[in-house]
Amino acid sequence: MNVLVTGAGGKTGAMVLQRLMERKDTFVPRGLVRSQKSVDSLKTKLGAEVEPLLVMGDVTKADTLTKAFEGVESIVIVSSAMPQLNFWSLPGTIFRKMVGNKTAKPDFYYAPGGEPEEVDWKGQKNQIDAAKAAGVKHIVLVGSMGGTKPDHFLNTMGNGNILLWKRKAEKYLMASGIEYTIVHPGGLLPHPPATKPVPGGERELVVAVDDALMDDGRAFNTVPREDVAEVCVKCLTAPEAKNRAFDLGSMPKGQGEVWDGDVASLLAKLSGANCKYDDPEWPAAQGH
Repeated sequence: MNVLVTGAGGKTGAMVLQRLMERKDTFVPRGLVRSQKSVDSLKTKLGAEVEPLLVMGDVTKADTLTKAFEGVESIVIVSSAMPQLNFWSLPGTIFRKMVGNKTAKPDFYYAPGGEPEEVDWKGQKNQIDAAKAAGVKHIVLVGSMGGTKPDHFLNTMGNGNILLWKRKAEKYLMASGIEYTIVHPGGLLPHPPATKPVPGGERELVVAVDDALMDDGRAFNTVPREDVAEVCVKCLTAPEAKNRAFDLGSMPKGQGEVWDGDVASLLAKLSGANCKYDDPEWPAAQGH
């Protein structure tokens, strides 16, 4: 199976690409990156053998995507806008916390052209359109938990409304006619400011829909990046993952039974349920 990973230069994207490279009997991987810096970073992480698999392109520029999508059967979309910390806001944040404002948070911004509307909506739309033109059969799209919560902190970062734009792109994919799998991970581990790696393959994974894992008090709304990558790869060959949209979390290490890698059994726990997209009906999240 010829598989393209977009956003391959990111942390999760690199993990997906690595897993595809390790399964040469099943997959012929390709990675879409935006810069030579990403190529160099991936060579450091995955070895020099990754370089021939990489194609340059910018998801916000549709005319740069044609080559990357040629001959591809399936795609894993892991591209995402990335908020940047405004370091000048830290002193004020610390002061507010010292005087009792426990919810004070620093400010964030997005680089010009890297805003969620450009990357998570228009950029994903470009990818879906390119996939359709190339005859792609299946798209696995990595979104985020929190899509039913317009007041979620992620939406306030840089005033980007990132979950809104991700949700709009997901609706566009569902209406495209291409078979899809939409995965909404919870908080990705290790969660900033922690930097110590959190290995995958050591926890029981938990699935739900419509942000239920954020509200049920069980604290299962985080998941290691490595486990997210593994789920994405397994969904590529699992018929049970076609036309599904679900949230993905995990139990704390040591609780439950470690996931055995069986996507069919994991999704069976949903009893056929999928995430709904009729609420909230934010104006910008409607239509195509």
